[in-house]
Amino acid sequence: MMILSHRLQWKPVLAAVMAGFFLSALVGPVQAAVKRPFLIAVDPGHGGKDPGAIGCQGAKEKNVTLAIAGDLARLIDRARGMRAVLTRKGDYYVSLRNRTRIALRAGAKLFVSIHADAGPPAWRGATVYTQSLRDATGKASDSLADRITQQLRRIEPARHDRRADFVVLRTARIPSVLVETGYITNPAQERELTNRGFQERIAAAIFRGIQSYLAGRGG
Repeated sequence: MMILSHRLQWKPVLAAVMAGFFLSALVGPVQAAVKRPFLIAVDPGHGGKDPGAIGCQGAKEKNVTLAIAGDLARLIDRARGMRAVLTRKGDYYVSLRNRTRIALRAGAKLFVSIHADAGPPAWRGATVYTQSLRDATGKASDSLADRITQQLRRIEPARHDRRADFVVLRTARIPSVLVETGYITNPAQERELTNRGFQERIAAAIFRGIQSYLAGRGG
């Protein structure tokens, strides 16, 4: 009876050990998923053989976009639980479709394309573009664009245009915006867009817009 009693006492212990083993096996992947950062694709427009718009003093859009995108990526990487992936990190050409491929292959949850606009010399201000879509992705893109626009208005005139059909917006398949940070063809804005202080302010405004969007969706 003593031997049987000891055997019966070991059964709950063994069951507890096995349960703990299986629980740790299940919790491991869950914890890894929880700790995985929220990935945001930052796309510096143009590059390499494609200079983009050129200002009256010779400033090239491709250089402005790379500087602002780099500032934005650094802000994202410093934020807890967030990480940036750049579609280009230097002055080289990346096709429009490859930009969204880079983002999707990396597992990005948002896509933010950075540009500088062109138009008559008197035009100034930022425009945040999205596609005119009524699905969940389109609504999320509009919400992100609205939050970014609100922050940009603290620096310069800014509006949200929902009628764009840019390739990077059409093919991204995740909430996506294209930010025209100002008119490089406006002499005063050309000076601003090539100023490091202004570039950093623009990046900070876009970042605050992203933060506001994520806070609003519980992300």
